[in-house]
Amino acid sequence: MAFIETNTNHYLYYEEYGQGTPVIFIHPPGLGYKVFQYQHELSKHMRVIFPDLSGHGRSSKPKQPVSISFYANELVRFMDSLHLDKVIICGYSAGCLIAQELAIHYRHRIELLILSGAYPIVRDVPGRLLHKTGMYMVKEHPNILTTSLAISHTRDKTLRKNLVSYMRKSDQESWYQYYNHSLHYNCVDKLHRLTMPLLFIYGGKKDWTAHYMKEYKNKCKHAEFFVLPNQGHQLPTKQWTQFNELITGFVLNRSHL
Repeated sequence: MAFIETNTNHYLYYEEYGQGTPVIFIHPPGLGYKVFQYQHELSKHMRVIFPDLSGHGRSSKPKQPVSISFYANELVRFMDSLHLDKVIICGYSAGCLIAQELAIHYRHRIELLILSGAYPIVRDVPGRLLHKTGMYMVKEHPNILTTSLAISHTRDKTLRKNLVSYMRKSDQESWYQYYNHSLHYNCVDKLHRLTMPLLFIYGGKKDWTAHYMKEYKNKCKHAEFFVLPNQGHQLPTKQWTQFNELITGFVLNRSHL
């Protein structure tokens, strides 16, 4: 558990466990690093690092509006502060947008890329509705939003309580802007630049992002895809055993760090 200075008087909170191959996990809007509670288990095999993005959890409130590129650049500074020349990145949901932005513009810094519930653009009605609803709720009904997100992620009452209390630490404007920029992000024409080994994980028909696999399969011929049938979007918390096994196999078989 630590804070690290990424800019003058600006700090990111993070937790890290284990040794060896460094894997940085990127959380979606609002949730903070707590959403990766079950990925602590991966520390048996690798070094896992869980930062709170600016405006989330215990990290400093940003001094400027956030965006996908803002967070990508922030994570590069975070890596520099930890003296990490090259890392593995694991993004979840909208965190995948930041992961893709990182991998597109800082390819030399990314060894492997793991994406759970990824999308390169939001062009479907359910996806647009989810983002716009999140934007509305974080402004008008943040307490209802935190509760609904916690319920959607786990049946474990203790983890639900922890997620709710941690989401309430987040800066509402940063949360809103993260949703907003996720809604309007588009890297479809840059997917060919994802040249590092890629692992995509989806939850099947119940996962609203699953249909974007076609986009990635067309542009990222070398990527690996795993679908967990009859599962939803929240794989890191709801199907964490299989999720962790996929990450472990992918990292241990391909990492050269």
